Amino acid sequence: MNKSSETALTIFESAKKDGSLICFDTKNGFPQVELYRTEVTAMDINKDSDCFEISKKYMPKREVVDRIGEASGIIFIMGETKAQEINDPACGKHTVYTGIAQGKVRLPDGTWRISSVCEYEFDPTLRAMLDYEETELTPQSKARRKKYTDKDGVKKERSYGNTLGIAILEYQKMGRQRANTGARLRVIRELVGLPIAFTDKQLEKPVVFGRIVQNTSHILQTPEGRIMATAQALGVDVASLFGKSKMLIDDTANSSDNTAENDKINITPQEGDEAEKTEAEKLAEEAGSPEESPFPEPPPPRKETEFEQLTGILSEFIEGFRDALDVNARDGNNPCKLAEAELADPNATEESRKTMIVRIRTFLTAKGINV
Repeated sequence: MNKSSETALTIFESAKKDGSLICFDTKNGFPQVELYRTEVTAMDINKDSDCFEISKKYMPKREVVDRIGEASGIIFIMGETKAQEINDPACGKHTVYTGIAQGKVRLPDGTWRISSVCEYEFDPTLRAMLDYEETELTPQSKARRKKYTDKDGVKKERSYGNTLGIAILEYQKMGRQRANTGARLRVIRELVGLPIAFTDKQLEKPVVFGRIVQNTSHILQTPEGRIMATAQALGVDVASLFGKSKMLIDDTANSSDNTAENDKINITPQEGDEAEKTEAEKLAEEAGSPEESPFPEPPPPRKETEFEQLTGILSEFIEGFRDALDVNARDGNNPCKLAEAELADPNATEESRKTMIVRIRTFLTAKGINV
C-alpha cells in the first residue's frame, strides 16, 4: 500500500468511528503502485433540500447524484429517459418513465470496470396511489386526501394535504428526472455500493466516498511524465516532439498503366543523413513501425464476485417485493428494513448476504409468494 492509500485508510477509519456511512471498499480498493492514489470526499447531504422523500426514506436529487458519482470516480458513458404510455386496469391510461444509464469506474490496477446497463422505472400514478393507499383510480378516489394517523397508529377521519389527483400531477412533473436519477443511482450502487435510499440516521453524519485517480505528483517526478503532461496540457501531439518520420508520397499524376513502383516516389536519405539523425528521431521511427509496435490486447473483463451476485439478488428482492416485505412480522421486525440494513452494512460478508436472502425467501413463501 502506497503513502496516499495509507492516508486515505486513516481518514476512512476515523469517519467510521464517528458514525459516517462509508461507500468505498476499504479492504481491496486501494492502489498498490505510486502511479495512482486515493482521494477521499466527505459529503453533507441534507434530507430536506437534497433528497426526495419516498416511503419514509430519502432518494438524492439529480444534482446530488452527480456529486456522488464524481466523488466516487464514476464516469457516465450512456444515459437516456423514455416515456411510455400504458393502460392498466387499476390505474387507467397513464405515462410511465424509464431511465437508462451506464458508467465506469477505475480499479486499483488502473483498468476500468464498466457497469451493466441499469434501468429504473418510475410510475407517477402508481406511486401516488400507494402513498394514498388507494387500490383503484376513480373520480372518487382522485378527490380523496390522506387520512390523519395519531401516535398510536389509529387512522382518524380528518383529512389533510392535496388530493390524489393533484399528487399525481406533482409526481408527473418530476417523473422524468426521478427516472433518470434512479438509473444513475443504480449505476453508482452497482459500482460503489451506495444504499438504495438513505435513512434519517445515515444522513445525520457526512457520507464518505473514495475514488482512484492518477498520481500527478509522482508522474511529474519523471522526465517522461513531465513531457507527456506538458504535451497534454498544451494540446501538442507527443510524436511531433521527436520530429516527423519519412513517408512515401503517392504520385497521382502518373498514368494508370504505370507499375506500383512507379506510382510512388521513394524518398531515401542521402549520404550522411543517417549519421545526422538524432537519437530521438530514431526512436520515433521505431515507434512508428507496425512490426515493432503491436497493438496491445485489451484487458480481460472483470468477473463479478459471489458477494456482488448475492448483493444483486437481495436488491432485486427488495425492488420486486417491497409491498410484501415492508410490513411488521409477528416478531416485530420489518423484513424490508432488515434487508436494506444488510445492503448498507459496510462489514457485510457472503454468509450474511446468504442468510438474509434465505430469510427473505422464507418470509415470502410463507405469504404465498413463490420466488
